[in-house]
Amino acid sequence: MELVFIRHGESEANVLQRDVGGFCCGRWDCALTEAGRRQAESLRGRAEVSGADVIICSPLRRTRETAAAFADKPVIYDARITERTLGDFDGKWNRDLEKVPEYNKYFTDKNYMDFRGNFYISTPNGESYADVVKRVTPFLHELKTKGYKKTVVVSHVIAVRCMLKVVLGLPEEETIKYKVKQCEPITVTLT
Repeated sequence: MELVFIRHGESEANVLQRDVGGFCCGRWDCALTEAGRRQAESLRGRAEVSGADVIICSPLRRTRETAAAFADKPVIYDARITERTLGDFDGKWNRDLEKVPEYNKYFTDKNYMDFRGNFYISTPNGESYADVVKRVTPFLHELKTKGYKKTVVVSHVIAVRCMLKVVLGLPEEETIKYKVKQCEPITVTLT
């Protein structure tokens, strides 16, 4: 089966992180920006997404808006491909979290500071990359049983990285660093 992974278009959280920094998006349910809508619309009619048997999408707004911009059939929503939750940090600024005594170690202790880029560290009530791999693996195994020839999956940067880890057998370090650009299809074959 051909699997086409799409990361959502530019979101409000992407702009906050890029322009200001220190923002923890996670599962904060934000919209696409105008640029993100244009990115998503640029997918319409592209060979990578055309002719899919099914389009499966994370239920978060930024992915729903992305899929709606190009989908030529009804979209199926699946929470297993939602972005990694940062738990208590979702939708919050580092500067605010740093003031909470029980969160301080995530900003001062080198053993916790890399919660965004470590395969096993998670924030309070959040997920690590390893947790996301556990969540997306059954989703991918289930896809194998459906008999689809082409599946488009609209998701998020870390969820896509973790799905690629599963289907390509990527090492942990490569998974964390894998470049997943917004609205740039990544096509792989699932056997």
